Amino acid sequence: MTRSVIESSESASATEALSRRTFLAASAAAGGGLLLTVSMPSLAAGSAGSAAHGAAASPGPALNAYIRIAPDGIVTIMAKNPEIGQGVKTSLPMIVAEELDADWGLVRTEQAPLDPKLYGPQFAGGSLSTPFNWEPLRRTGAAARQMLIAAAAQSWHVPASQCETTPGKVIHKASGRSLSYGALANRASSIAPPDLKTVQLKDPKDYRIVDQGVARRAQRLHRAQQRPHGSARWHADRVAGRCRDRR
Repeated sequence: MTRSVIESSESASATEALSRRTFLAASAAAGGGLLLTVSMPSLAAGSAGSAAHGAAASPGPALNAYIRIAPDGIVTIMAKNPEIGQGVKTSLPMIVAEELDADWGLVRTEQAPLDPKLYGPQFAGGSLSTPFNWEPLRRTGAAARQMLIAAAAQSWHVPASQCETTPGKVIHKASGRSLSYGALANRASSIAPPDLKTVQLKDPKDYRIVDQGVARRAQRLHRAQQRPHGSARWHADRVAGRCRDRR
């Protein structure tokens, strides 16, 4: 994901979506930890891109993202658009991970199942995945980061303004204390999610994941390790009645 793509991705469609009715919900994940979901009217509904791909408008808010932070620190981020080799399974989660200030080494991506009723339009083509999802995913990650900071501040009985994050941790510089996201996940699940429109976003000059090449290189290595034995999963593999031999 290059800087030029990032800049062009801040589209009017994504910004407009944040002014609509958006649902950000936090809950305890099965087995412990934090599950954060964001649902909003489909970003592609009624757009030319959606019509071009035959995607019907979602009847209600669609689940656009989720973040699951487990007690062991593993952060699972869903990619709702289909992976057909263009890297969207990595590019969408890395937008969330950047604003979350996650440790990329602890991030796992999960491909969403094909379910337009739940997720809204799910298509690949036209270079639309990033423009449609850039702003909402950034704000979702930032909201999760804010909740983790609030959880740490509660634990230490200090103002949240005195806390900050480093990859995968919240730190309190004044006392030298720190807590991992995994350690904070359960407490964070009980904190009310912030308004997506008001969360503080990173300055692009502080990016550690987006536009740094680390995520894409990791994906290429992972795919290379899977291909020899055919275990790599692609969108076409999910189509009923079809068999793909990846060897």
